[in-house]
Amino acid sequence: MKKIHILLFLFISLTCLQAQVTYTGKPMYKIDIKRGGTFLGSVIVELFPNIAYHHVRNFDSLVSVQFYDSTAFHRVIPDFMIQGGDPNSRHGTVNTWGNGQPGQPTVNAEFSAAKHLRGILSAARSTNINSATSQFFICVVAYPSLNNNYSVYGRVVSGMQWVDTTVMAPRNSSDRPNIKHEMFITAVGSNDTVPVKPNLVTPVNGTMAIDMSMALLLKWGAVSDGIIYSLEVAKDSLFTDIFKSLKTGNLSTYITSGLEPDLKYYWRVKVNNGGHYSPWSDVWTFDTHIDAVGLSENSKKGSIHAFPNPSGGKFTISDLESGETLEVYDAAGKLVTSILVKDGNQLVDLEGRDKGVYSFKVNKGDKEVAHGKLILK
Repeated sequence: MKKIHILLFLFISLTCLQAQVTYTGKPMYKIDIKRGGTFLGSVIVELFPNIAYHHVRNFDSLVSVQFYDSTAFHRVIPDFMIQGGDPNSRHGTVNTWGNGQPGQPTVNAEFSAAKHLRGILSAARSTNINSATSQFFICVVAYPSLNNNYSVYGRVVSGMQWVDTTVMAPRNSSDRPNIKHEMFITAVGSNDTVPVKPNLVTPVNGTMAIDMSMALLLKWGAVSDGIIYSLEVAKDSLFTDIFKSLKTGNLSTYITSGLEPDLKYYWRVKVNNGGHYSPWSDVWTFDTHIDAVGLSENSKKGSIHAFPNPSGGKFTISDLESGETLEVYDAAGKLVTSILVKDGNQLVDLEGRDKGVYSFKVNKGDKEVAHGKLILK
């Protein structure tokens, strides 16, 4: 009779796993932990269907039939994680805990850019990347070596102190707690929050004369519930000619290289919080130029020179024309000064400013006629 019950349960679980469910956001669950039969505390987790749908569906289907109730956190390693969810840990002998049961439905790997940070819930598996079943683990510290090797599908949103208590439980040489730590899991709702669109930070919108020979830092403001940021850099405003398209995980910066000379680039960012995507950020632009000291080789006004260059603070830019506009930018692309040229030589005073490379451009009306670099030593 017991064997029939197990087979029926596995059939129900497999059927639930295969069924497609639409989530309104991030489903939430309460994990009650009992130590030696005495209630210890509750941990609230939210799962990420936008990142690892099939793992979320598997977990959800198992909770719906009370599969996890009275299973144990059978493996605890300080400065790493707690692991549990093996049906053997209900009534099986301790030395079988963590071995899993034959016949459990498996979930194929859903590796992503999501990072294994403190509080992240991820799928346990064997050496076969497509062998995840009911077992999961919760990180107590960031563990970068797991990134892109295990399937992140949730995180703790409250009660992390009980995870910390569990991971510090006295344990044997196999990392099994000396006293059984049981779990009881129930669904408690959904977090339907839509993340706000990220704000771009650096380089400043419209930055001119980006040095293409150097790596360029793209930076945006972090969104509080962001799990994975998506970045696009394109050569056209419609983002049909993509230069870079990638996901940075929770990192709100990216260093790009390989830029082409004398092009305008367009860039934008959006974020996935595990349940919803934000709108795309506003689109910002930057322009590149060929690296050179003073004036770029392909300048349309080859007679323009900056001297001395490098300088301790004061530069003279020669062979300008009255009515042109001279603009100077710092390394972050921020406009430092804009000067209306009155004669052929123009003094640029950068004394007191941070040492480094500054760029300048010369405009005649709405057309750029020259650009170059100033080195402040």
